[in-house]
Amino acid sequence: MTPLENISVLLVRPEHAGNIGAAARAMKNMGLRTLKLVQPTDPLGKPSRMMAVTAFDLVERARIFDTVEAAVAEEQIVVGTTSARGRRLRTRIQSLRDLAPRLRAAAESQRVCLVFGPERGGLTEPELARCQYLLTIPSAEALPTLNLAQSVLLVAYEIRNAVAPSQVSAVGLADQRSLDRMFAHVERTLTSIGFLSRQNPGHIMRAIRRFLSKSELTPRDVRIIRGVMSRMDWYVEQGYKLDPDRVRKP
Repeated sequence: MTPLENISVLLVRPEHAGNIGAAARAMKNMGLRTLKLVQPTDPLGKPSRMMAVTAFDLVERARIFDTVEAAVAEEQIVVGTTSARGRRLRTRIQSLRDLAPRLRAAAESQRVCLVFGPERGGLTEPELARCQYLLTIPSAEALPTLNLAQSVLLVAYEIRNAVAPSQVSAVGLADQRSLDRMFAHVERTLTSIGFLSRQNPGHIMRAIRRFLSKSELTPRDVRIIRGVMSRMDWYVEQGYKLDPDRVRKP
């Protein structure tokens, strides 16, 4: 299997059927063949067929999902595309040119998913939190927004033509389904010991997901983290109490 065969494109809630077809054509131009869709609008309709031309077979074979979580469950590396919105988010964004070689290298042995949000609003913050990497495509300030298919074409082009580093790790990474189960376990445990607020655990959990995801966790890493959580769970079940004044809050 070639690296490009390990790369899929996920379109999240695309608003225009023609953009689905155009994105499929851009994918096929660059050698990508796996298309996924979350809540698409009429993907098999005439506008999609007209824009896809000879790439309509990608649309016909596309897998359709209700949520991003379900769509990326089998993936090992998830890459979100976004524009810089907010200081905290900007610190995570990498340029396409810088990130492409790393993604090309990863695709030698890992499943990589490129995630594109709706045309008008882009990906939501919880959806971006599921991504190990965020990338942006530099563009002119006068018109910074790219068409969906243009974005797919440019990202696919850069990855296709990137020179992967000579040293490529063959260690398999944990898939997103395993990571989601691990993060759910972490949230339950940290809530039970009072580290997370029961009313609003999401803010801190998104930060925890971000910094752990940067480590590109292997299945063994996931088992170790879950083992630590299970040990903490055992202490809670045995009735051990933590002094809330000694639990440091972020």
